[in-house]
Amino acid sequence: MRFLCLPGAYGSSDKFQVQLAPIIKEMTEDGTATFHFINGPCKAVPPEGFEEYFGNPPYFRFIEPDQDVEKTEDDDVLSRIREFPDCETPEDTMRDLMREGIASSHRSTDNALKYLVKIMEERGPFDGIIGYSEGATVAATLLLHEQRRFLKKGIKPMFKYAIFFAGWPPVDPDTHAMILSDETDIMIEIPTCHIIGSLDPYVHGSLALFNVCDPDTAYLFDHAKGHTLPRDKETVRELGDVVREAIRTYDIHM
Repeated sequence: MRFLCLPGAYGSSDKFQVQLAPIIKEMTEDGTATFHFINGPCKAVPPEGFEEYFGNPPYFRFIEPDQDVEKTEDDDVLSRIREFPDCETPEDTMRDLMREGIASSHRSTDNALKYLVKIMEERGPFDGIIGYSEGATVAATLLLHEQRRFLKKGIKPMFKYAIFFAGWPPVDPDTHAMILSDETDIMIEIPTCHIIGSLDPYVHGSLALFNVCDPDTAYLFDHAKGHTLPRDKETVRELGDVVREAIRTYDIHM
């Protein structure tokens, strides 16, 4: 299985390879998977106070506010991670996060999808997609784009499986509204694996993403830590087994 790998906001392809190194080792040694890493298309600057968390530059992201970020930093949804809401349901949390005052990112979202489709055409084919944090949200949006494109143009989707590390729900590729399970029947149709951390302060975002995937084929994997990727040997082995079982169950071939 060949995966396209999308890092989180303020990350990079190189950093994501380091973060995923134990999982890469687990799934390449037996020939389960290969991995292709990319940067986001937008150069970025971490929110004030988070510079050390994201390591040394360069920093990239897939989606940015359509207006000048430096003049409207408080309107950038990622600046609100300092005070992430915690409401009764994951969907309520995401609605509160996206409350009035968030700058539009419609044009940036469209550009990100075009950027990814071009990579798929030039570097593909890929069997699966992996996204971490913002990369998971963008990957989920890309999957909805593929589903919508198939209905409109008959173009068969490329991806057959998705792995999401943390992340938030996708946005509708046409309306750019966030997809929430208590507002719409739209869902991601391919099998998915959701790696969450129960101690992650943004775990409601991960659960809201899980809730918009097919409940019959969405697998929830809790590594019981924070907004990080699992690295300990036993957890990584268990995750590798989950992926291998999905490949067998859903007959996903390279």
